[in-house]
Amino acid sequence: MTLESWRLLDLGPIAPIETQINYDMIAQGITEGESENTLIICWPVKPLVSLGYFQEIEADLDTKFCEENDIFYTRRTVGGGGVYLDDGQMFYQLIGRQDSPTTPKRIDDYYVKFLEAPVQAYKNLGIPAEFKPVNDIITNGKKISGNGAGDIGDARILVGNLIFDFNFDMMVKVLKVPDEKFRDKIAQSLRQRMSTILQETGSMPDRTEVKEDLLRLYEETLNIELVPGKFNKWEIGKVNQLKPKYVSDEWLHWRRGGRLDARTVRISATTRVGTSNYKASGGLMRVTAEEVEGRLNEVVISGDFFMLPMDAIANLENTLKGAKTENGDILDKVNEAYSKYNIESPGVTPEDIETAVKMAFEQK
Repeated sequence: MTLESWRLLDLGPIAPIETQINYDMIAQGITEGESENTLIICWPVKPLVSLGYFQEIEADLDTKFCEENDIFYTRRTVGGGGVYLDDGQMFYQLIGRQDSPTTPKRIDDYYVKFLEAPVQAYKNLGIPAEFKPVNDIITNGKKISGNGAGDIGDARILVGNLIFDFNFDMMVKVLKVPDEKFRDKIAQSLRQRMSTILQETGSMPDRTEVKEDLLRLYEETLNIELVPGKFNKWEIGKVNQLKPKYVSDEWLHWRRGGRLDARTVRISATTRVGTSNYKASGGLMRVTAEEVEGRLNEVVISGDFFMLPMDAIANLENTLKGAKTENGDILDKVNEAYSKYNIESPGVTPEDIETAVKMAFEQK
């Protein structure tokens, strides 16, 4: 006997912006009692770039290139890095109540359970796939699926993809890099650590057959029944309401560490402003911070990591304000925020955050 029924929205090719809005909208609908647990299958009819929730668009994305080449870009509601997306990928997006019997409480356990189906779907294609923490699916040491999770209201979201083919050249072009030599290094690295169904099997399987196998596996691994459905009236209205947000400057640029720099902050004998880049196992962290008389006055933390709940980063930054930059006070404040706000950050520890903040004030 199945635990519960989930709605299936088999949308196929849809507008780029809708690939990022729909799961946000359904999460809000679940919270407001307007939507039900849902699995979406879709892919973009035109290419787009999806920026991670905690990234700085000015530092991570070449917006000029995107605009000159008619590539839509936006920020999503889950963390991770910026990625080029097109119809060479098939997206699976699961949006369910956090208190659903299908949903483990710990994010690490959630990834293991909810990625079992795509892992097996790859295996059924003859690809020796396996789950690799924090949230990747790999084969022969190469990444073959990118995944991210986040909480919105009462819902938990998983977004991921089966990669049939991938435009490596375009992925590198949409990123902001210091120079072309560095871009070439990224391109080489990307090809060395990422793969596709086409590369692994030498052929392109039937997309419908792969999709049907994935849906069957999700029914088995989550012990659910998928019932084909469609958007309701409230959901259609909410999508249209959210569209302006996803292209607004406020949404695209809300992680703006550049507001703290020598051009805008008065530097004196008692004031320092610094930046750092620190790579934890769960992703890159970029810190911009201001110290006044030995205490943190302002901190902006961005990067391609994952952190739950959705407002965790703002709560963490607020808690750090006033912390002494010496004698372990930063770590104490980070631990305080993690405990008070039930923060989870797979692959990023409180000690990583302390290190990244302290590095901002090291002499360069």
